[in-house]
Amino acid sequence: MRGKKGSESLTGNHLIDLHAHILPKMDDGPETLDESLEMARIAVKDGIRTMVTTPHHLNGRHLNWRHDILAACEEFNSQLRKHQIPFTVLPGSEVRLAPELAERIKEGRLMTLNDTGRYFFLELPDQFIPGAVISLINHLRQDKVTAIITHPERNATIQQNLDLLSDFVLAGALSQVTAGSITGQFGRYIYKCSVKIVKMQMAHFVASDAHSPQGRPPKLFSAIKKLTSVVGKTRAKRMMFDFPQAVLDGKDIRE
Repeated sequence: MRGKKGSESLTGNHLIDLHAHILPKMDDGPETLDESLEMARIAVKDGIRTMVTTPHHLNGRHLNWRHDILAACEEFNSQLRKHQIPFTVLPGSEVRLAPELAERIKEGRLMTLNDTGRYFFLELPDQFIPGAVISLINHLRQDKVTAIITHPERNATIQQNLDLLSDFVLAGALSQVTAGSITGQFGRYIYKCSVKIVKMQMAHFVASDAHSPQGRPPKLFSAIKKLTSVVGKTRAKRMMFDFPQAVLDGKDIRE
């Protein structure tokens, strides 16, 4: 209970988790509805009331098109109401870099965050950075669509050369680090990388990237405390509350 009060004292509002895999049987997240509901309960206890569900898409294993995600999200919200869990799930996806990505967004087949058509989560390959990333960012920006690069601190190439992430941000992309990275859940090396990214103001959001009730639960409060100690209360508030709300509303991120 102390944690929940502390998170609310930062802004007076509940937390928004922009990146989590909570819909059952959509990807490598929960397998059953019961697991998904337990994740929702864990999130509520941590102070989270709104979550964007972001099933994987175009990653070679999972295909989750916009209409599929909208239907699954509606069904899960009905289950949340049925079980009286004070929690809302909004539609989104985590899209792996692919040649057809820009065209699919233009066609309206890919799910943007909260279905506003304004922001989407771009997942890069784990071990390398294709040369087409900046051209994609620029192309999408012409259509007023902004790519948010997910967990750059966990990309092996970016870990070795943070200038790559800087180039993406300068081109108009945003980035999101994982809560577990900044709290040390993924090891010291990724922790140090995430702190560098945050200090250099190349990260704009912190999200749980939750996948399960146990191993990777939807928790953000510990990350807020760490983030505040690294960048101060004002920047932490922007990353945890103001910027996520702007994404949900489809508005510009104002540094």
